[in-house]
Amino acid sequence: MRALSLTLPLLLLLWGCDGCDKKPAEQELATLIQVQGQVTVLRAAEARPGRVEERIYAGETVVTGAGSTARVRYINGVEVEVAENSRFRVNGVPGALTLELEEGRIISTSPQAAGGGLTVTGRFGRAQLVTAAEMVFDLREEAPRLTLQYGEISVVGPDGKTLPVLVGEELSLSLGKPEPAAPPPVLRAEEIVFILEPQGGKARVRGAQESAFTELGPKQTRELGAGSAFEVPARSAARLSSSELQVSLFGDTAGTLASASRQGDQKSYALQLGRGKARLQFAPGQHSLQLTDAKGPFELKVSEQSTVSVSNPQEGATVLVHTGQVELVADGTTTVLKAGDGLSRAASAPQAAQGPAPALMLPASVKTRVFTDALSEAGIQVPSSNGPLRVEVAEEPDFKQPVLAGRVGPGWVRVEPPARGELHWRFLAEDGSVREQGSARFQPDRGRSSLAGDSPRAEVLETGLKATITFQSAVPSLRFSFSPREGARSYQLRIYRAGDVKTPLLQRVTDKSQYTLEPGALREGNYLWYVAALGSGGVELAGGRMNKLELVYDNARRGLALSHPRPGERPGRDGVLVEGVAPIGSRLFLNGQPVGLDAKGRFSRRLPPTAQLVFRLVSEQGEAYWVRTLRSERR
Repeated sequence: MRALSLTLPLLLLLWGCDGCDKKPAEQELATLIQVQGQVTVLRAAEARPGRVEERIYAGETVVTGAGSTARVRYINGVEVEVAENSRFRVNGVPGALTLELEEGRIISTSPQAAGGGLTVTGRFGRAQLVTAAEMVFDLREEAPRLTLQYGEISVVGPDGKTLPVLVGEELSLSLGKPEPAAPPPVLRAEEIVFILEPQGGKARVRGAQESAFTELGPKQTRELGAGSAFEVPARSAARLSSSELQVSLFGDTAGTLASASRQGDQKSYALQLGRGKARLQFAPGQHSLQLTDAKGPFELKVSEQSTVSVSNPQEGATVLVHTGQVELVADGTTTVLKAGDGLSRAASAPQAAQGPAPALMLPASVKTRVFTDALSEAGIQVPSSNGPLRVEVAEEPDFKQPVLAGRVGPGWVRVEPPARGELHWRFLAEDGSVREQGSARFQPDRGRSSLAGDSPRAEVLETGLKATITFQSAVPSLRFSFSPREGARSYQLRIYRAGDVKTPLLQRVTDKSQYTLEPGALREGNYLWYVAALGSGGVELAGGRMNKLELVYDNARRGLALSHPRPGERPGRDGVLVEGVAPIGSRLFLNGQPVGLDAKGRFSRRLPPTAQLVFRLVSEQGEAYWVRTLRSERR
C-alpha cells in the first residue's frame, strides 16, 4: 500500500489532470489604438512593449515614458488619451469598467452610446462617466486637478463627499483638512441688450410694444430687447450683436429675440427663428440658447468659443458647428456636436454627422482670388498640428470683427463666402501664436472667363505674299479680296493645304471680287489660296496668282478662359464637355486633378455629369480659382 500511495501522484503527473493547472480565461477589456514613443504594458513581473492593436487585459498596467503618448479604447467605446510619464491600471468587467490612475495625466472621453461608461479612481477619489462626457485627470502636481470639458459626471472626493464639477472649470483637490466653503454669492439676472445693424441692404425691426415695423438703412442701428422682432429681406444681410454673442442674419430671414439675460457667468438667450439662416458666434464662457423651429423647442449649450449655423427652421432646423463644440438638447436627449459636425432636425431620426467636403477647398496659407457666380460655401484646409488649433476668419485683415472663431476639428473649416469681398483667416496655437494665415478675394465671374462666341473678321488680300492671321479664341471669319478680271462673270475661290496644290480643301463661287469665309471653316495651319476668274459658260480665264495664308493661335491671356461649359449650362447625357485656354506656362487643376495643356495652353476633356467644376490655376499671377456651377438635369 505504501508503494501505491507513492505511485498515484506520479501517475497523475504523467497522465495529466484535465483543467488542473489551467488559468482562468483572461478578460480582454481594452486595446491600444495609438502609440508614440516608449509605451509598456505590465502584467505582474512581466513587461511587453505596447504596440498599436495591442490588447489590454484585466489587471494589466499601461506605462508611458518621457516624450511618449498613447491612446486606449475600452471595449464599450470609451477612449483614454495618455500623456507622457503616466501610469494606470485597467480593471473591471464589461458593464463596470474601471481605470486606476497611479501617476501622470489622462483625458477620458465617453461617447453617448458607451455601455456602462467608465469609473476612474485615484488619490483624487472616484469619478464616474456615464453619459457623453470628457474629463481631464491630472496627478502631476501634489494636489490632483480635474477638468470637465463637456457633459456631466459624478465625482466623489477622498472624504466620500460628492463634489460639483462645472464644465470648463478646473477642480483642484487639497488632500489636507478641507476648509469650510464660503456661502455662494447671490446672483441676479440682468438683461442683455442686442444691437441690430444692416450689413448690406436694409432690415426691419419691431419692438415688443410696437405694432409696426421700422425700416433701417445702411449704417443705421437699433437696440433690441426682449420680445423684439426682425426681418431681413432677400439680397440683404444684418448683424445682431451683444458683447457675448454675434448673430449674422442672412437674406430672407425673420425671427424674434424672445429673451436675453446674464446671471453670473451663465448667459441665456431665447430666439424664435421663423425662416432663413443665422450664424451664431459665441464668446468664451457658458451659454444656453433656446430655439424654436417647426419640430418644436430645442436648446444649444455652449461652454467654449464656438461658431454655429442654424438654417431651414421651417421644416426642422439644420445645425452645423463650424468651430468649437455644442450640446444639442431636444426631447430629453443630448447630442454632442464637434467642429465640422451637423444635424438635421427634419430627419426622422436626427444624428450628428460630418457633412461632405465643400467643392472649393482653399489652402491654409495662400493669398488667392476666387471667381464665381453661385457659391454658398467653401472650405479652408486645417494645417497639421501636434496640438489643438483655433481659427479666426474675418472680412478685414485686422481681425477686429471675426465672422467665425473657435477651436477647429480635423480636415477643414466650413465658411460662407461673400458674393463680392474678402475673407482673411489665421490658425492659432494654444499660446496664441499664428501658425498659418491666408486670404481670398471673391468676385462674380459673370461670364468674363467665357471665350467669345462670335469671332472677329480678318482681311486677306490677293498680294502674292504670305498673310498671317492670329486669333485667341476661335478662328475668325476671313474676307478674301482680289482684283476684278476683264470678262469674268464669276469667281471661284480655291483653298489648298500647304504642300498639296492638286486637291482643293474647299471651293467657293461668288459674283463679286471678294468672299467672306464663315468662322471656323479653317483651322490653325498653313494654306495656299487662288481665285480663278470664270467667263461665259464657266470657262476659266487666264490670270490670278497663288497666295499664302497662315492661321496662328496666339495665347495672350492672363487668366482662365472657358468655351465649355457655359455658366448655368445643363450637362448632357454623355457628361460635361470642358474646353478652354490657360496662360502659357501655367498649371491647371480641375476638381483637384491636374489638366494637361498643349503648347498653346489649350485643353479639352469630358467629365461625368457633375454639379460644380472647380478650376485651380497656378501661374505667374499667383493662384486663383474659378467655380462654374451647372444646372441639374431635367427630370
